Amino acid sequence: MEYIEKLKEIAQNLLFYIDEMGCDNKLSILRGWSLIGEPSYGEVLAYQTQRRSIVAGYNYADKKIIAPLEYSGYTNTEIFNQWFEEHLCPSLKPKTTIVMDNASFHKSSKLIEIANKFDVQILYLPPYSPDLNPIEKVWANFKKIFRKVNNSFEKFCDAISYVFNKILSD
Repeated sequence: MEYIEKLKEIAQNLLFYIDEMGCDNKLSILRGWSLIGEPSYGEVLAYQTQRRSIVAGYNYADKKIIAPLEYSGYTNTEIFNQWFEEHLCPSLKPKTTIVMDNASFHKSSKLIEIANKFDVQILYLPPYSPDLNPIEKVWANFKKIFRKVNNSFEKFCDAISYVFNKILSD
């Protein structure tokens, strides 16, 4: 696989994975109890009441999250490019390789200009391969903890901050 061969050529301390994740103040319940052969019923919120997103970088070699940014709503090209230029790239060394998926907002010509300005390389994951992006596991862990603690906080943002700080300290 061409992608794996490229990864082998990159120094691990200069390799960062990026991704975004979003959560609503009411994430769906993943499991329920019922008698064998009977469906599980429960109340499900049919609308989102609040959406927060986080974008960050992750260095698998030292297990560090860098340049996290939390914001309201969904990711778009403008938000992503601003984060990339103002938060991520200034915290990276020249010649760093940034691995990302093929989301449409990761493919703008402005993003390539920013990468060139900071002398960083972009390596796109093969299509439909989130399993090759280690930050996906960080986000899965985030959501697992978030589901457990969200109702313990009066404010949605406080729950997000708590979980993010917990993940950063682990």
